Amino acid sequence: MGNVARVVLGLEEHDVAEEVMHFLDRSGVARVVATATDDRQLLEAVRQLEPDAVVAQPALVTADAVRARAVLALDTRESVASLRAAIRAGARGFYLWPGERAALADATASTVARTDRLMRRATVVAVHAPRGGAGIIAHPR
Repeated sequence: MGNVARVVLGLEEHDVAEEVMHFLDRSGVARVVATATDDRQLLEAVRQLEPDAVVAQPALVTADAVRARAVLALDTRESVASLRAAIRAGARGFYLWPGERAALADATASTVARTDRLMRRATVVAVHAPRGGAGIIAHPR
């Protein structure tokens, strides 16, 4: 599960939240680690869990919730108010449920930190001298 995005889900409607949660969990690219129905719950979940992404209604996302690596705005209908709220929240994208679920899964998958790119290997040679002069030399591969 190293390359699975950890997601906090913030949606007011219980039925929609359940559908999205089950979809993301079954997709294999994301795991919902918490759900929230208001902005305070969302902020607390983000603060405690430090997820890779927040998938939420734009109206629930505050500036403090943007500590996650990505905010993905999700709503059941497109309106000027929700689009503006998504822009204010700094969302990476705006997705309509259920029509754009595949795009949501792709965007969620792209939020995970790839550890395989971050790790580097090196040959380490240690020299020990009882009278001093010891050192370590590392050569990247």
